[in-house]
Amino acid sequence: MPKPKAPLERNALARGPENQAAGLQLKGRIWLEKDGDTFLSWGRVVLLERIAEHGTLAAAARSMNMSYSHAWNLVEQMNRMAPEPLVEKQAGGKKGGGASLTPAGEKARQDFWRLVKQFQVWVEGRKVK
Repeated sequence: MPKPKAPLERNALARGPENQAAGLQLKGRIWLEKDGDTFLSWGRVVLLERIAEHGTLAAAARSMNMSYSHAWNLVEQMNRMAPEPLVEKQAGGKKGGGASLTPAGEKARQDFWRLVKQFQVWVEGRKVK
């Protein structure tokens, strides 16, 4: 069964107008790289949002059908690449662990969606000839 598609405003996909005669349409996704490695992308930003929503990395990963170890690796990579950590993690124990976005993480999330919107507007204004 295919995954449900996120609404365009919550998706990094941009679509231009379709050229009916040629059957062509410009589409694209945006992501940010640092030194050739992915830093922020649609999936990573959704992971940040799920961490903020659920309060734990495990719950965020489960909500995305992602393994905990993969989510952990993505967070570790984003934290290493960012000037400041994006996610703060608390180790588990009697009171349980947790995770939350730092102010830098919240800013990165907002900045990414702002870039996505700008990219979508740009692509929507391009027509394939």
